[in-house]
Formats: sequence, structure tokens, C-alpha cells
Amino acid sequence: MIFGASTRAAAQSAVRAGLRPLCADRFADEDLQEIADVLPPADYPDGLIEIVARSSPLPWIYTGALENRPALLEKLAALRPLWGNPADVVRAVRNPFRLYEVLERTGLPALAVRGSRSPPPADGKWMVKPRRGSAGRGIHVWQAGNLVGNPVSVWGEPCYFQQRAAGQPISALFLATAEGTALIGASEQFIGFADLFDGPFGYCGASGPITLSHAARSQVERTGTVIASGFGLRGLFGIDFLLEGDVAWLTEVNPRYTASVEVYEWVLDLPLLEWHGRACRSYESRHGSKQVLEQFQAALEGAESNRGGRMGAKAIVYAPFTLCVPDLAELARSSEFIAKGVQIADRPKPGSRVPEKAPVCTLLAKRAEPPGLGALREALSALVAQFEQNRVDGR
Repeated sequence: MIFGASTRAAAQSAVRAGLRPLCADRFADEDLQEIADVLPPADYPDGLIEIVARSSPLPWIYTGALENRPALLEKLAALRPLWGNPADVVRAVRNPFRLYEVLERTGLPALAVRGSRSPPPADGKWMVKPRRGSAGRGIHVWQAGNLVGNPVSVWGEPCYFQQRAAGQPISALFLATAEGTALIGASEQFIGFADLFDGPFGYCGASGPITLSHAARSQVERTGTVIASGFGLRGLFGIDFLLEGDVAWLTEVNPRYTASVEVYEWVLDLPLLEWHGRACRSYESRHGSKQVLEQFQAALEGAESNRGGRMGAKAIVYAPFTLCVPDLAELARSSEFIAKGVQIADRPKPGSRVPEKAPVCTLLAKRAEPPGLGALREALSALVAQFEQNRVDGR
């Protein structure tokens, strides 16, 4: 079973791993229904408890945003076996103050953090971030003229302040066992891309794997190892950084299957969800964890040697205005998409109404050269042209 705001990518990972996915998410998109049994909760996410309680005794994983509901994770894990990080681990690693302490204690680069009741000067040198943030939602610069509400909360949610840093947004993906951690790779993050109609700090996708300098890679690798061992992480997890020269400033830990996993699966031809399950199932066994880690490192080394410079990219497209969704499956069969090797994923049912700034679909390029949005721009133009024909307001 797979639960999260959007489960399509993880469901396809499950199929690659030879598993049959049963999914519940907020969207139940067309392409999810093509590969998985979809279990619509009456009330997402709290309705997941009822779904799990009446399901077969299957293991389950969670994807994006559910890390913000550790109490719910705890209830679900009491009902069925969890492949992933339990609620106590999630609470700890998502606590920005505990995370800062671990980084500082081990001599790793760390951005200072402050609580919402002791705000720093509003001089543009700090970011305001919601404690239960996801995909960049609610983040803004703390500066005069850009103050949103009061400093205690963002959109009525608890928040904190994090020192602002410059640099390229990147994300690193890891697999953790009880006996060690393997760095799978790093990817460029698409953050606040106006072409994709999201806000200034919104997550819009990723391209990778990218090559890091030896110094940066060593630091990123050590950071993943320190975080995994310090908090007891298991299975797949991601860490977001701002890369400034050779220094990677950690901004957030995502203790779960991340949005970039499928990009690595395409280019490495590795069923990463299978390894995630193996790492989680063996976590309580020292011998089993060591064996899984050694086997995964060997498989990863072989996959890297066969990659041949291939890259992948994904871009989440948000609605530039309120629209009725066209037939995206038909559009994906057009020359603009076939010639570029671009697919359209997370497809809503044709005719669905999508409000402005909400996610519409995802573009996938499995041979993204050059990196970034280059392989996706022509397909994106064709997609936006279709959106224009389906505006709800007609302007």
C-alpha cells in the first residue's frame, strides 16, 4: 500500500520492483489507475486509517507531505507493517533545532535557526519556513515590506526562521540501513520556475544525476551518513541543500520516498523501491542490514558504470489560470512529445477543473540532454497552448 499527496511515481516504482500497488492519494489520476488499485479515502488523510483497518495485512509506505502527520503515521503503523521511518524518527529529524544541533556538533555546515517567538531582524538575511512545510509551500524571505502575518505562524501554522544562504538548489538521495548509508546521487532542483507557474520557492521538479566536485560530494555523503545514524533513518530518504561552491548548506530532510526517486530509477535501471523494502525489513538485524548495504553498493556501482552519462528530468506544471483539463493522454501522443521523448504523467481526468496555482500534471524526460528544462521546453509550450484553449474564465 502506498499513501501520500500523490502516489503515481511510487506506484510505478512498485511495479518496477515486481510489486502490485494499492494506492490512496489526493488525486487518483488517470495514469495511477492504469497501474494500481486506487483506494479513495473518504477524508484524506485521516480516512487512511479506515482504509488500512479493513485492508489485507500488507506493508505500506508513505510519500510526500505525510511526514507532517507523525501522529497519523503512528496509528497506521500500529495496524500494518511500515516500510519507512516511524513517527518518532520523523518527529526528531523534522525538528530544525535538533537537526542544527547534530550538524554543528559534527562540524558540518549548518544554517542557524531561531524559534518563531524570537524573530531575527527583518533584514532579508533570514527565511520564514512552516514547521509542517512541503514542496516549498509558505516559505518567504523575512524582510521589511515582505512580512506575511505575524512571525509566530505561516498561514496559521507554526513556523521557524532559518538563516538565508545563496547557492544552487540540489537534492541528494540516500539508502540507509542499520549498518551504514549509501549516497545514490544528487540532482538539480527546479525551485520557483516561472515557466512552470509556481511560487518563488515552490518545488517544480528535478534533473539528474548531476556531478559534484570531490569536496562537495564528500560533504554531502558525510551529511547523509551523520543524519541517518544520528536519527535512526532507514530506507530511502532525501536531503535538500543549497550548493555554494564546494559547500552544501542543508535546508531540509525528507525522511521518505522522494519525488526524485523515479529519475534515478530511469537512468540507473535500479528498482529502488525494492531496495527500500529490503533495507526496512532488515533494519533490526545487524547482519541482514550489512548484507543489504553491501549488495546495494555493488548494484549501484554496476549501474553507474553502465549509465553512460544518461540523465532524467521531471517538471511539475502548475495551472497558470483556472482551467478544464484537456485530454493529456492524447496530447502526449503528439509529435512534440514523441520526438522529444517526453511523457505526461499525473494526468487528471479530462474535463477536471483545476484552480490557478494548483498542480495540473508532470512532464517526464527520460533522456534529458542538456540538463535542466531544455528537453522539456517544446513540450511545455505545446501543453500551455492546450491550457489556453481550456481556460475557464475565457480571457
